Amino acid sequence: MADLLGWLRGGNKRREALDRGLVGVSGRGPEQRAGAFRTVSMAEDLSALGDAWRSFVRLPNETPFFMLQVYRFLRDAIPDISDAVWTWKRLCQTGYDIEIYDASSDVADLRARRLLRELDRRVNSGDRGMDGLLDVFLTSLFTYGAAALEIVLTQSRESIFDVVPVDVWTVRFRREDGKLAAYQVHDGDEIKLPMERFIYVGLDRDGTNPYGRSMLRSIPFVVKIQQRLLEDMARATHNAGWAKLHVQYTPEERRRGESAEAHARRIEGNFEQLRTKLSGLEADQNLVTYDNVRIDMIRGDQRSQVFYQNHKAVEEQVITGMHLMPILLGRNYGTTETYGTAQFEIINRQVEAVNRSVKRILERLYNFELALMWGEARARVHMRTNRTVDVLKEATARGQEIANAVRLRDEGFLDHESAAETLGLGNPNLGQAGTRG
Repeated sequence: MADLLGWLRGGNKRREALDRGLVGVSGRGPEQRAGAFRTVSMAEDLSALGDAWRSFVRLPNETPFFMLQVYRFLRDAIPDISDAVWTWKRLCQTGYDIEIYDASSDVADLRARRLLRELDRRVNSGDRGMDGLLDVFLTSLFTYGAAALEIVLTQSRESIFDVVPVDVWTVRFRREDGKLAAYQVHDGDEIKLPMERFIYVGLDRDGTNPYGRSMLRSIPFVVKIQQRLLEDMARATHNAGWAKLHVQYTPEERRRGESAEAHARRIEGNFEQLRTKLSGLEADQNLVTYDNVRIDMIRGDQRSQVFYQNHKAVEEQVITGMHLMPILLGRNYGTTETYGTAQFEIINRQVEAVNRSVKRILERLYNFELALMWGEARARVHMRTNRTVDVLKEATARGQEIANAVRLRDEGFLDHESAAETLGLGNPNLGQAGTRG
């Protein structure tokens, strides 16, 4: 009966959720409350002269939109960039735990877990479910600086039928009545996207510009230098890296009564015969000639080290442009463990920042799905973190942290709940969490 009453009370929760903007452009909270207020300051793209404000919002720094497809080519064709995007994506796939709380009954709790499991399986058109969707999402985020998803509802609009990725390079934004409106440019047509079911996350956004900023924007010129250097190094290594034979043939003198033409033909024949013997010489064979043939060994001048140093300098610029540390791509120029550990900890801070956006998206999807089920329940997502380099050191530090919290509680400085919060354990009365990833 409690479940039935909860379902009746929630009859309009789906439409209310849409009106409140549970799903929309990430980080656009004030704009989702249409008509609530208008800002005095102007957006960057509205400050241009003429009728430019009626067109789509432009990318930062007047970057042409075709550069988005160039980023994809660089990711697929340049090994360092491909490795960097691959590394970022794997670092962020830490997995997560789903916590069901505020359930109206035990039956509602079980029903909520079942609904979320089914949702995880059918999103991304069933292709690896939520795992596959997050994989596509992160690939897009670290390639184009943005990722987009569309929520597809069932005909009854009472549940999520699917969540599909949207090709970011086709997405454009326009400001209409003080709000952002998303469009997709497809075959020359402008398709307006439903903002209440459209999710867009921009990485490193600038001011009021809605588009994300790709990490690859800072390195095309460096990549051009790197690939030219590799091409030059390959050609120079072919000549300078291997020892060669230098054969010098001194022509015989002209014989008595021999015409100039006959002498030239004889010299050319001897030279051709010598070339034939050299070209067919096996590794264990020796060459026997008259003393008018001289053979020297020409060795490489070993200047390839200069190319290596130059290439390493350019390569480091690519790594820096991708916001990675050399240690994560196999380059560690320090002599101590601290150097690599410090780099990995900085990277983990960046991973946590990205995963906070992933956490908000997952909570929107899950709570949207739970909005009209029989009974009531809410979902909270806890993103996991990457393990530290030294697990034993981390466990020792955690043990000391727990001991300090227990001592503060026993001495009366903190109560039990406050001590648990200082340890990051949260409210011990909340529901149990499921596991994903």
